Amino acid sequence: EDSGPSADAMSGQDVGQGPIYKQYNLIFAFLAQFCYVGCQVSIATLFINYAHENGGFTDSQAANMLSYALITFTVGRFIATALATVFQSDFLMIIYTVCAIALTAYCCVGRGTSAVAVLIVIFFFEAPMYPTLFTLGTANLGRHTRRAAGIMVQGVAGGAVFPPIQAAIADHSSTRISYVVPLVGFVYVLGYVTMHWLRHGRHVMRVKEADYPPVERDVDGIVVVEEKKNTDAWVERI
Repeated sequence: EDSGPSADAMSGQDVGQGPIYKQYNLIFAFLAQFCYVGCQVSIATLFINYAHENGGFTDSQAANMLSYALITFTVGRFIATALATVFQSDFLMIIYTVCAIALTAYCCVGRGTSAVAVLIVIFFFEAPMYPTLFTLGTANLGRHTRRAAGIMVQGVAGGAVFPPIQAAIADHSSTRISYVVPLVGFVYVLGYVTMHWLRHGRHVMRVKEADYPPVERDVDGIVVVEEKKNTDAWVERI
């Protein structure tokens, strides 16, 4: 999913200049990816416990519901991909993340079958987050693009950090209360995508065509002029 043209790209500024540790958008995007993957894995890991304790379902029924949730996730990915051709990706992420936060907050306080149904719906709004965060974090980084892609992939480490924390809270309190852990993670993701949207044009609808001024890059002491004529050329290819 393309994140669309940034303010820096439209002005001709190469945001990939400087060392990689000064690419602050990449750093914040990595943290958002870390939090998102942690949220996704922890929500799925304690799903059966939640459905059993809070919804009164048997373990086998809860396992079936988890499979329905994963189907919901798959459907959500395709729908989000279609919507990303119309709406700007960072704006779409704001909408999806706000919904995920609201639904997760309900799961922290809700009880019964309705709370389990809401938990299933969360999977729908999780669906586009990983690829969109990856694109937002790696776009327009020039010579840093490949290394940035590797850094963003390492965000999956969040899936090893969040579940033990949530499980510890579930043991000391309840599975329902433990869902505050992914709630906090989603809040950070919202903060990142909102910052990105505010700093990169505040577009709601996807920008399909745009002409950009030439960008000069210093490659091994040789100045190379690159012309970016449309949004397809804006995204650096891996």
